[in-house]
Amino acid sequence: MRFNFSLFFKDASRFFLRKLRLFVFNIWQKTSSTDDLPADDCEIDVVIAVIEKDMAALPLCIEGLRKNLAHTIKNIYLVAPANERIENFAEKHGLIFTQESTVLGYTPASINYVLDSGFNRSGWIFQQLIKLSGKIGTCRHFLVIDADHILLKRHSFLTRGKTIFYQSFDNNIPYYNNIKRLLGFYPVHWFSYVSHKMLFDKEQLQRLHEAIEKRNQCSWDKAIIRNLKTSEHSDFSEFELYGHFMPSHMKIHLPWKELPLHIDKLSSLEILRQSYPGNRSVTFSSYLQTPGIKFQTGWKRYWKNK
Repeated sequence: MRFNFSLFFKDASRFFLRKLRLFVFNIWQKTSSTDDLPADDCEIDVVIAVIEKDMAALPLCIEGLRKNLAHTIKNIYLVAPANERIENFAEKHGLIFTQESTVLGYTPASINYVLDSGFNRSGWIFQQLIKLSGKIGTCRHFLVIDADHILLKRHSFLTRGKTIFYQSFDNNIPYYNNIKRLLGFYPVHWFSYVSHKMLFDKEQLQRLHEAIEKRNQCSWDKAIIRNLKTSEHSDFSEFELYGHFMPSHMKIHLPWKELPLHIDKLSSLEILRQSYPGNRSVTFSSYLQTPGIKFQTGWKRYWKNK
């Protein structure tokens, strides 16, 4: 038997880098104040991709937007497969229902993105392509937010012409490798653009589409689909792609101050505000994922037969 020093030091370096990033991120969250950022006086649309399992938290998501979004909302769009319950909800709450198959002209079944494990991720990539299309709404800027993400405090997304990106502590290397394949550069930043919400500029999206198509010699959505690896469970992020593509002089980074909660903590917006005063948002995620490497696999992984 021989010890694999290369693998050990690679894992150890990732582990300590993650600890350093977490330390810096926690300081950033504690010392950063975002309440005084002025919001540009402009109308924006809101786009929410929805499936039926999201209906429990969706009313809170809508309430949080209407009470805590610093910009004027022109319209809120629910993008979903044909579903009577979602359509009725949209009509009752003054929202616009958009059937997902009308946005790109095809459905998740047309993508057929199946992992080596047999798991079908077509719907997962499809809803990201819908967000990146820029085909929903009439405003230049539109906010994308997850249906289970609740804004507890005031949020600005555009200030003095610059886009505010709320960043999280995440680190999924396949996302960055994917950007390298699509655009030809490897993105470098301390923290992640994956934060359950992002403001998109349709003019910048058009630039992104053109850059992808020029490098890949096909439509931007086909390029994204073709660059996916079936060996990776999560190989693409629309938020990472757009966030890293945006010019640095046009963006501001802020910590998201978010807390993931189990669905049994679901309550009124006011009770959530009172229960979690240190957080700007909460998310009722279907699962909790800890980024970074784990050593629970034990020391055996570093030993090999001669």
